[in-house]
Amino acid sequence: ESQRKLQEIHQNFSRPPHQSVLLWLYECWFAGADVDVLLDRYEARQLGYLSRDVAIDRGIWRKTGTHSLWTRLVSSVRDAYTADDLLVYRDSWNSIWEGSQYLTELTMADILFGNTQNSRYLSDPDGAYCTWHIWEAFTKSAPPVFAEVLSSVTWHRALKVIKLKAFIWDYALKPSSWPQGSLSRLEIQPKEYAASSNDPCTICHEELGRNSCELECGHEFHRKCIRTWLQEHSSTCPICRDYAVLPADVPERPARNNPKHYKAKPWKRSVF
Repeated sequence: ESQRKLQEIHQNFSRPPHQSVLLWLYECWFAGADVDVLLDRYEARQLGYLSRDVAIDRGIWRKTGTHSLWTRLVSSVRDAYTADDLLVYRDSWNSIWEGSQYLTELTMADILFGNTQNSRYLSDPDGAYCTWHIWEAFTKSAPPVFAEVLSSVTWHRALKVIKLKAFIWDYALKPSSWPQGSLSRLEIQPKEYAASSNDPCTICHEELGRNSCELECGHEFHRKCIRTWLQEHSSTCPICRDYAVLPADVPERPARNNPKHYKAKPWKRSVF
């Protein structure tokens, strides 16, 4: 049983080659490292090469007693490194994916090492705020097309990082639909930008039709595409990363001209 548990941890939480430590930490949290993945010191020592970093891997088992994998990872990273060691400031990000990753790295560094309100969100990184430091670093590195639209947004203390991510993803999907000069787009929830049947599926980039499914967050995809995505890639919406369930039990639309949308229910992170 113990060996199976360790194998599952390696399968779900091993750091991929070339992935930054900060991104890896976020992915570990997102995969449920803080939820019922408990390890005593002996079990933690058996994990071996989990992070691809000797200092971190050694630190994982130094804590005595039984703790969640998340607690062990965070403690080890904090003991081994500083924010300056882990965070590489970018002159520019060249794609929406790179921008989203950089925003995650900035946020995780602030949560782990910053003396800000985000220190309270160690157990919920998706609840973190976009501090002025995060905002400044992110907007300075934005490519021209995103720098222009971000310049129309007024930063404020209540701005959440996850909302900023949804904002740039929505802009990337349909920038032509946004009028110039808008100052308050970040106050709009993602569901208000839900795709219409004429918009492309953001997974396969082909036009949506009657065989589409709308998640609870309001984003819509081909039924087959989102099922494959949720089964093989992530348990969240690929745009805003809200938790979602497979739309397996959602019925097909009864008629071509029926405008009704069938929604999947929210999903809670799985546990061991």
